[in-house]
Amino acid sequence: MIIMKKADPKSTTQQLTYLFVKLFVAILILVNVAFLIISSAYIYYQAERQSEQVVRAVKDNLDSQYDWSAMLDAYLAKQDSDAITLTTPHGKTYYSEDAHETFKYINEQRHYQNLVYSNKHIYFLKDEQKHNFKINVALNIDRLFHLIIWLFCTMLIINLAAILISIPLIRRLSHKWSRPIQTMNSEIQDIQKDGATTKITVPNQPLEIKQLAKSFNNLLTFQNKALQREQQFVSDASHELKTPIAAIRGHVNLIRRHGKDKPEIIPKSLDYIDVESKKMEGLINDLLALGRIERNTNLTQTNLVKIINEITAEIQAVYPHKIHTDMPQELFFLINPTDFRNIVHNLVENAAKYSPEHSDINISLTQKENQILFQVADHGIGIAAKNREKIFQRFYREDTSHSSKIKGSGLGLAIVKAEVDKYHGQIKVTDNAPQGTVFTVSLPLEK
Repeated sequence: MIIMKKADPKSTTQQLTYLFVKLFVAILILVNVAFLIISSAYIYYQAERQSEQVVRAVKDNLDSQYDWSAMLDAYLAKQDSDAITLTTPHGKTYYSEDAHETFKYINEQRHYQNLVYSNKHIYFLKDEQKHNFKINVALNIDRLFHLIIWLFCTMLIINLAAILISIPLIRRLSHKWSRPIQTMNSEIQDIQKDGATTKITVPNQPLEIKQLAKSFNNLLTFQNKALQREQQFVSDASHELKTPIAAIRGHVNLIRRHGKDKPEIIPKSLDYIDVESKKMEGLINDLLALGRIERNTNLTQTNLVKIINEITAEIQAVYPHKIHTDMPQELFFLINPTDFRNIVHNLVENAAKYSPEHSDINISLTQKENQILFQVADHGIGIAAKNREKIFQRFYREDTSHSSKIKGSGLGLAIVKAEVDKYHGQIKVTDNAPQGTVFTVSLPLEK
């Protein structure tokens, strides 16, 4: 069995350095290849232009009477190994100096289009015919090739120097670019180590790291809120359940000690246990509803009028109040139906609890500009201005002297506030005339 060795993990700086060096080298290779292609094209163009000039000069002076053996050298440049031949219509061939041997070697070699390597020289070949004269030109282009080779070698040396110089520069830049990631990693480790709830630093650049830092901070905020909710839930549950549990256990112990001798206490104790257990059930349900608010993310287009009508029918079946509604036939809003049901039920039931029997409760629902307005007005005892922020706290009750007489867990308005905040809405508390309270919930259409 072959065991593959895992590659050592590399830092962001190392990976960026390796990537950019490879990219830089690839660019240099492309530049060099482009230089070779352009240089070759330049050599070919220059050689072809020079050969055409020679051929044109010969063609302009074609005459069978000329002594071409003496004249052909005059058409060539003074570069060694250039050669030209001219064949007349009579079949006689004239050669420039050393042209016979040059073409002999050239004809023995393999040609690459118009180029040939012969006798340690590179030639460009050109042949044309005019008036039955045949002209063959072989131009030595060694100097052009040597120039290109020298320039190419110089470029290679410069490229090598550029690569050696660029590595530390690229590494430095890579370290600078990866510094926000390293900072984020360090701060996240500190949060994990110390259990801190502070947010990590959000860099301005690069944009992707900035967005990642913001997303992490949002996630951290969400987790902190979730943790606070869990801690609050445990704290509230343990605090509020202590009293009814203690009372229930007290009556259970009372029945155990005196149930046989005084059987008349058993029905009273059982009634008390039943009442307290129902209170516990309601409290637990409200605590669970409060904890589930953020989890209810299934939003649908909900007919708010239908829900209000259902809730008012439920409340009127229990309380003797007169409930009046002012609503359109239907009004749809993107919300979780359970969330809006919690808002309506708690506000309407709260109005019934804290207002005289047979008094009026007015409910209105309208769409105004870019928001939904839901309003519940009662003629109850009212709420002091200084306490209008406190009433949304968990288990807070303004009138503590009557709190034991009024059923409820003390979580209703806390649930309403949490539901409204979830949809970026607002809830306001104002006085009703001549007495009572008005709760106004505004929910924005665009969240």
